[in-house]
Amino acid sequence: MALTSPVFLVADTLERSVWVVVDPRDFITGERLVTPVIARLKDVTVEPIAGRSGVYCFMDLDLPSGNYTAQVEPRTADRGYYFDGETTFALATIPVPGQPLDRNRVVVELLPRPAYVFADGATLARGRLVQTSDKKGIDRVRIVLILDGTELGLRGQTDERGEFLVVFPRTPPEDTSAAVLKDLKFQLRFEIDGQPPLLIAEETVGEGKTFALGEIEVPGI
Repeated sequence: MALTSPVFLVADTLERSVWVVVDPRDFITGERLVTPVIARLKDVTVEPIAGRSGVYCFMDLDLPSGNYTAQVEPRTADRGYYFDGETTFALATIPVPGQPLDRNRVVVELLPRPAYVFADGATLARGRLVQTSDKKGIDRVRIVLILDGTELGLRGQTDERGEFLVVFPRTPPEDTSAAVLKDLKFQLRFEIDGQPPLLIAEETVGEGKTFALGEIEVPGI
């Protein structure tokens, strides 16, 4: 889905410099979040200006060139549906006052929490990651999806109870009389801070179905 240009509360030409535009997006739909969020730049004590369209503009930052991290935190109404998100970016040339506000745009995608409401036809894998010793859930574990032998990158995260869901990308439509729902072979790789990655055995899920993995134990934690 193509990302639309941001719309601001004020005219697109200002006497102040817009350094960074943070654009929070739903990881599943690619759409911009319509409800307010908390947007910040890590280690930078400047509040953004919120635009009508849901972007957040950081003005006159007076920062040196380098790498920075944009962080987005859902507010109370959405905290049950999204994890916090962040994106690291290289600060581009300082915008010049009076020019259009199209500099240093940073998209921050928010992964879905297990309570996220999906549209019909979504293919999902759900489960819970726990310690072998006491069955306590392991939180903030990143989950990479490997589909038919191809790594598709980060697709999920565990919550405070160790629960997770991973959403599969939609398969291209087939406009033939022989088209059928596919069986998808997949693996999940759990990336745990301070521990070797955990790769589960290959499983098969029907397209449009939810695969229940149950509890997955992690030894040695």
